[in-house]
Amino acid sequence: MTDKPWTGLRLVRLVISAGLLLSAHVGCSNVLRSGLMNSNSILLPPSAERSVYVQTRNTSENQNVGLTSLSSRLSGKGYQIVKDPAQAGYWLQTQIVYCHKTAAGLSVEAIAKSGFGTGLGSGGASLAGAVGGGGGDPTQVVRNMMSGAIGGRMVGMGGGGMPDMNAMMAAAMRSGGYPGMAPPPEEEGVTYVCIADIRITERNGAGGGPRVYEMRSVGHVLQKKLDIEEASPIVRDKLSTAIAGVF
Repeated sequence: MTDKPWTGLRLVRLVISAGLLLSAHVGCSNVLRSGLMNSNSILLPPSAERSVYVQTRNTSENQNVGLTSLSSRLSGKGYQIVKDPAQAGYWLQTQIVYCHKTAAGLSVEAIAKSGFGTGLGSGGASLAGAVGGGGGDPTQVVRNMMSGAIGGRMVGMGGGGMPDMNAMMAAAMRSGGYPGMAPPPEEEGVTYVCIADIRITERNGAGGGPRVYEMRSVGHVLQKKLDIEEASPIVRDKLSTAIAGVF
């Protein structure tokens, strides 16, 4: 005896059940968004050199974000990974310097703009003041910009030689808003970031001497609830892909 043929009712029930399961799976996703932002771009000049020495370090609190796949990614692009830096055309050094959830009101863009080698405080904020030591205070930002304009470093100069106040106010708003004005609504969720400093030394650069390129990369994941175990492989893949993409 063969199995009973599918009836129309059984088929409809199966389709509905599958649809409900799929909807439940999609609706329960904890990851809202992920991405990567760099402090700057690295454009390596064309070269026939295909040997790379790879050195990776992780001094962050999350040791599960090691960039161990870099060598295999570069090998897949036709580069030879060597064990002696003296024999390499390129020396790639990476260091994961920070992994944590970001502080309230701190954007991924601001973290990336802190730049290669910059010290980091709580939440990934740069330890250096945003403008002239103002620390990001909007009132101080305007004072600093006015001071710079009066001293000859005009910001947003108009035709009459006076500072463009609209440009100054826009800069103040970008730094956190102006006193008495409501800040823009914060995005729901928790942003987890891992910050990597990258240095590439081209041993035979222009003029025959070594040339150094540096960049800070920030892999980030926005989650409904913080889940470091879930976020770690995502930011690790973002950073590895970006670094290997430079070559």
